[in-house]
Amino acid sequence: TTMGVNCDMSSSLCAIKQPCKNNGTCNGTHYSYDCSCPCGFNGTCNETSDSLFVCACLSGWQGVHCESMVNFCDNNPCLNNGVCRPLLENYTCECPGDCYCGRLCQISSPKTIMFKTISKSFAYISILAVAAVAMFVITMDMLKYCFGIDPTRGELKRIQREKQ
Repeated sequence: TTMGVNCDMSSSLCAIKQPCKNNGTCNGTHYSYDCSCPCGFNGTCNETSDSLFVCACLSGWQGVHCESMVNFCDNNPCLNNGVCRPLLENYTCECPGDCYCGRLCQISSPKTIMFKTISKSFAYISILAVAAVAMFVITMDMLKYCFGIDPTRGELKRIQREKQ
């Protein structure tokens, strides 16, 4: 029912008293009312905070009363020195330079793969060159000291004759 000069006001206790605070929803009649409290509040008029009440917080919020935003970058999910940037309900990773890409900077870019391949190739070539020189020196020493064969003796005598 309604009341007032123009009969435009509700006569329920919820409309008259507006007892529910903190965005509580009032359900009532002419004689009684009940407040449905939002997350984190209790009491007849929602005036007290309930620290034991566990909130079903909206996505991106946390805390006993849904009072703080979730920081998705707390444990830095980004790989390969990526920088985590929090968003409203998520995060994004900023990957360093052109080296990595992907949601978590987990994918090596084609440029990085090419540089890694080239550097490995040069390393293998260097190792093979050093090994070839070492094998040559070992072979020459074995011929000279083990078998008495000196392949450089003739060349050494020719150089000595030219100097005289």
